[in-house]
Amino acid sequence: MSNSVRQLLDGQMSLAGCSANSITMVHELKDKEKLRQTFGLHVGRRASEQILARDPGLNGVQKEITVMFVDMRSWTARTSVSVPSDVVEVMNDFFRVTVRVVEEEHRGMVNKYLGDGFMAIFGAGDSGSNHADDAVAAGREILAAVKKLNEDLAAKGRAPIQIGIGIHCGPAIVGSIGSPQRLEFTAIGNTVNIASRVEGLTKARGKPLLVTAAVRDRSGDSFSFEELPPQEVRGIDGRLSIFAVRCET
Repeated sequence: MSNSVRQLLDGQMSLAGCSANSITMVHELKDKEKLRQTFGLHVGRRASEQILARDPGLNGVQKEITVMFVDMRSWTARTSVSVPSDVVEVMNDFFRVTVRVVEEEHRGMVNKYLGDGFMAIFGAGDSGSNHADDAVAAGREILAAVKKLNEDLAAKGRAPIQIGIGIHCGPAIVGSIGSPQRLEFTAIGNTVNIASRVEGLTKARGKPLLVTAAVRDRSGDSFSFEELPPQEVRGIDGRLSIFAVRCET
């Protein structure tokens, strides 16, 4: 075989190898993108990006975050007088508008659905943000979105949605927690517990959006707050200072 023929064949083999490598890389990139998109539908875009960017081992890190709990009121009563398809439609509409507010407009992360509500985290993936400010802004906008949703429900002759929102900020363990068979990206700690308790106070106090002093102080002059009588909250010593966020009507 002449040198020129051998060089030609070697060149073709090299090109074939490069082509095969390129095809493999394209397939791998498509697989990763599909995984990211599919995974993001289950845990949220921000959570999926954080998890897939690192080894999701059984660990977590302590971070200063803001936690929001949102809950729909009288949902049991609603399900008892509505057909299941109507219940699912209303719930999906509620989650559609509220998750968009949290994740697309205010840099939060809807961490988990809790039946007729959800828990959201702010500041877990963006340490440079004023996550308390983001959370309060999201809470106000959620109330506005629910008001619009209720107008649509009224036009269909359906009962309105009533919600409560509680927000607290402080240190929490954030990361992948669970077992080797099943992990969950979440936040745990007393900060999360207090946020849940504050949401529970919204019904008794007759205010749809309550925050703690820690959130009020970190938000600065961005919002207008109404100080309410300190409340006893399970899990903390003494009484907890809480504030209602004044919202535009």
